[in-house]
Amino acid sequence: MDARRRLWMIMATSAEVDWRLGAAAVAAAVDVPAALVIIGTPVTEDDPVRPRMAAIVELSAADRLTLEQARDLVLAVRQAYGVVLVAAPAGPLVPVGSPDWALADLVAALGAAALVVTGPGPDAVNHTTLALGALAGHGISASVITVGAGDDFDEAALPVTPIGRVPADHPADFAGAAGWFHPALVAAAEPALPEKPTVSGRTFVLGLLGIFVLLVVLVCGVAWLGASPGHPS
Repeated sequence: MDARRRLWMIMATSAEVDWRLGAAAVAAAVDVPAALVIIGTPVTEDDPVRPRMAAIVELSAADRLTLEQARDLVLAVRQAYGVVLVAAPAGPLVPVGSPDWALADLVAALGAAALVVTGPGPDAVNHTTLALGALAGHGISASVITVGAGDDFDEAALPVTPIGRVPADHPADFAGAAGWFHPALVAAAEPALPEKPTVSGRTFVLGLLGIFVLLVVLVCGVAWLGASPGHPS
């Protein structure tokens, strides 16, 4: 599986939408341990996302990390966990590092994609469209997750078909979360290709020697038949 499909920025379309519910659902749905790298507002002890994550790395603007340092940190977390979500509650375009890089800059530097969490409400379509346009302007592709959208939500009006739908009445433990998402998001990692068998130098030499012996036997056999009495000359 492409590593970019296991490294996502996650963001909400507005302050009224809880991106943490989307993050918790993704972590519960995927087939490997997930980690969250959050820049800015820390995750509280009773936050629904905390028990779903295998690890949470919290950074603050006071850390003053450069873009390269933040990128290397996220990549290090990616080496340890199968899925990594990166979030900055202040927003993807708000400066969070030194000198003044934003979450969108970090995601672009990582070559990652985004998960945009939207919810019900009269402005959902407008906010989602604006968010996708802003990300596209930074060269970031994005998928949409809806949270708590009911029957009155006009999903067809969204600019893209959602890749996931977290129900408003979801279980507290997010049981069955894998069924809320498109298989492309929760699919298991592709198995490694089997290694090609290697041939050692000793095996190669023995193989040549065997062919040589076989040729000698064939030549001697032909010569013997030619020298046999009664054999036509």
